[in-house]
Amino acid sequence: MDTMRISGVSNGTERLMQYNALSSLVGCDNGRWRRTRMFPARSRTWRLSPKKITLFPSVKAVSSEPKEKVAEVVIDSEQEEGFRSLSPFGPDAASVASSIKYHSEFTPLFSPEKFELPKAFFATAQSVRDALIINWNATYEYYNRVNPKQAYYLSMEFLQGRALSNAVGNLGLTGAYADALKSLGFDLESVASQEPDPALGNGGLGRLASCFLDSMATLNYPAWGYGLRYKYGLFKQRITKDGQEEAAEDWLELSNPWEIVRNDVSYPVKFYGKVVSGSDGKKQWIGGEDIVAVAYDVPIPGYKTKTTINLRLWSTKAPSADFDLSSYNSGKHTKAAEALFNAEKICYVLYPGDESNEGKALRLKQQYTLCSASLQDIVARFETRSGGSINWEEFPEKVAVQMNDTHPTLCIPELMRILMDLKGLSWGDAWKITQRTVAYTNHTVLPEALEKWSLDLMGKLLPRHVEIIEMIDEELVSTIVSEYGTEDPDLLKEKLKAMRILENVELSSAFADVIVKPKKKPVTAKNTEDSKEDAQTVVKKEQDEEAKVIPEPTVKPPKMVRMANLAVVGGHAVNGVAEIHSEIVKKDVFNDFVKLWPNKFQNKTNGVTPRRWISFCNPYLSDIITNWIGTEDWVLNTEKLAELRKFADDEDLQSEWRAAKKKNKLKVVSLIKERTGYTVNPDAMFDIQIKRIHEYKRQLLNILGIVYRYKKMKEMSASEREKAFVPRVCIFGGKAFATYVQAKRIVKFITDVGSTINHDPEIGDLLKVIFVPDYNVSVAELLIPASELSQHISTAGMEASGTSNMKFSMNGCVLIGTLDGANVEIREEVGEENFFLFGAKADEIVNLRKERAEGKFVPDPIFEEVKQFVRSGVFGSNYDELIGSLEGNEGFGRADYFLVGKDFPSYVECQEKVDEAYRDQKKWTRMSILNTAGSFKFSSDRTIHEYAKDIWNIKQVELP
Repeated sequence: MDTMRISGVSNGTERLMQYNALSSLVGCDNGRWRRTRMFPARSRTWRLSPKKITLFPSVKAVSSEPKEKVAEVVIDSEQEEGFRSLSPFGPDAASVASSIKYHSEFTPLFSPEKFELPKAFFATAQSVRDALIINWNATYEYYNRVNPKQAYYLSMEFLQGRALSNAVGNLGLTGAYADALKSLGFDLESVASQEPDPALGNGGLGRLASCFLDSMATLNYPAWGYGLRYKYGLFKQRITKDGQEEAAEDWLELSNPWEIVRNDVSYPVKFYGKVVSGSDGKKQWIGGEDIVAVAYDVPIPGYKTKTTINLRLWSTKAPSADFDLSSYNSGKHTKAAEALFNAEKICYVLYPGDESNEGKALRLKQQYTLCSASLQDIVARFETRSGGSINWEEFPEKVAVQMNDTHPTLCIPELMRILMDLKGLSWGDAWKITQRTVAYTNHTVLPEALEKWSLDLMGKLLPRHVEIIEMIDEELVSTIVSEYGTEDPDLLKEKLKAMRILENVELSSAFADVIVKPKKKPVTAKNTEDSKEDAQTVVKKEQDEEAKVIPEPTVKPPKMVRMANLAVVGGHAVNGVAEIHSEIVKKDVFNDFVKLWPNKFQNKTNGVTPRRWISFCNPYLSDIITNWIGTEDWVLNTEKLAELRKFADDEDLQSEWRAAKKKNKLKVVSLIKERTGYTVNPDAMFDIQIKRIHEYKRQLLNILGIVYRYKKMKEMSASEREKAFVPRVCIFGGKAFATYVQAKRIVKFITDVGSTINHDPEIGDLLKVIFVPDYNVSVAELLIPASELSQHISTAGMEASGTSNMKFSMNGCVLIGTLDGANVEIREEVGEENFFLFGAKADEIVNLRKERAEGKFVPDPIFEEVKQFVRSGVFGSNYDELIGSLEGNEGFGRADYFLVGKDFPSYVECQEKVDEAYRDQKKWTRMSILNTAGSFKFSSDRTIHEYAKDIWNIKQVELP
């Protein structure tokens, strides 16, 4: 094969870059492709000179040795221009088809006899990856040359979705690939559908992280993502007559064409062992269990830019030397591979069950692996870019670490460990650097999601980190004592109890006497013989009473490490993800810390990428928007969506708008038939709730509303039903965590209700209830464009933000919801009249629960009516446990903690308003258009600009 060779020197080693000289060269300039032929189609070997670029050397582990300066390669201006625009093929369909055929033959994953859809997908993906790698490498090298401050986004989840359509869309090659595949006998949509969704996340946390990566690349911010490469994901959901069943995800069985394993980028990760002090006084963590984290890189292309950033996923393994060959040959096969299995299982499953101690230890191992491998990599990159003169005070000027929720909080003690134990910094210097580097995003107000770890477990698994956390806690105690003084011991106790990182742990000896205990007043004895006798009698009586009473053993509360408190103390910024959520964080969750450090806390309302969530997933609507606005610039500048407002009453736009919605609904009709076997009417209202199944998200409120609707229908004649109700297809999707019993009961209830209603001939197409199994990003990309009503009905004050509400609104869906999370801001932007509001407000919730506990709550008759209807057995069971959770005034799993009964009458009334509005299709379409027009604020581009400016302090770096 004709090649061209580029030679350079890196640490004394010749580096070679080979490339197909027959290829045309492509660059992207302001969204327009240019094509250049740089080299004649023959072999040549050449050296780059005299202009310099920096190559990115491989790094293997963090060490305490200074790094050599980054190697440099020289290149003249003519060759640099060619290097900039290097691409494996031209943008025309013929070149793309040639590339696909090449990969089907020379990068095979299938036998050569057939060229069918699976093979076509892999060949197509590999050809796209060729284009990505060019820009990917150029981005690496340019960042290493200019050495900007870079942000690193650490998250346990990245819910990416399929990459093919997104990649060709961002590269501006959708048309070329569609035509090329057509010439080969395929269509792009069918080929793209062969790609399995990467099983790297579960819900909004992971989807947000992936939207952020897209925006970082599109906006040319120097940034990387770090996560774990889960082999089996969370789980694949199956729906049976018994409800939800879980099976392992199989997304990696045929390999992942987008990832590149970096066998030269790996880091040691240690567990257990002990801490010793060396002769120089430095702490050393020795012994224990050692594994290796290996980097798998996934390119993240920006839209209409050459910037292609990196998502680095860690996979874990043990060295081959840990395989016990002696045990294997003696027949002890399980024992022989024990070390290998213990290492590999860390990256098997997202959120493994943590009911057992083993499960808890595995989750903690996952979190530490992410933090340790990522920080070692970040530190190594800082050292490499610094060359021979490393100044650790500059670390926060070059590195910003964002912790997406509490899962990566071990970044704080791990960075301290690296700086002190490996790099020789003092405690004070390491602490200043860490606090200036790290920031924390809070995603929840639920107590169970504000993670706590057993101090005993962490002490065994990460002994050095517990030492560091104990020292951080001491620093915090000292700060609290200085702030509040010791004059009011009750107040000081209260603050220490709320704010300390270590829970239920005695104060260290340095602070043992800080809280002054009130002295007991001496008892003055009477100077009479009678008083002596009385005292003796009292003493004897007390002794007799004590002899009779057997004291109950006192149960000491467990000692815990509060990760959210550690994240707040160790970071320089803490942000919520919606205006109302950030206020709750400041007012309730971290109020004591806000009083101490008010400037730490800020809001960053979430956003979603308009590329994936309108432009690519809803091409019918995208074309309409572009035609009416007169430009496709809205994909990058969503503020232009607001221009749709002036056309909201235009009959031509409304007609086109409804036609696009109908086309999307027909796609969902096919999906439902394929996944569930049910046939639904595309002319019915599509009413959708797709979320992780959780009690606070109140899928139970939704399905009880449907049950009430069904009951009322059954009480009417056929003609009365048609007058009273708008036909609806009620669609649910989402996974219940495998050990979350109540959530799984809700799934079972929904499917049982659906089975009954969908087979009722009296109801027909007037009402259908569908649960789409194994909900993921690809399913969302079909459902959201087809949606007409979407339910965001969480108990007020419990949803941090939500991002699906933003996606629905962008796609012209009208929302019904509470004043919770980002609903508040969406309603402000789209207009109150274009949002169906119901339910209690966040500031009312505490008193409503108190009222319930005091037995003062009186349920509405219609709520009692719907519960009795469920208990009648019409859906095949009486659902005692589920309905029982809505009854009583106290007790675990009782007393309707999420206020379903309180909000039910308001919800039913609001749904009647929905029916009324939907009957007037002109009015409904106007509401739909104004939702899209008002959604511009909720682009993740806006959010990332705010993070970059207010938290990370990074600048945009555009490749030349």
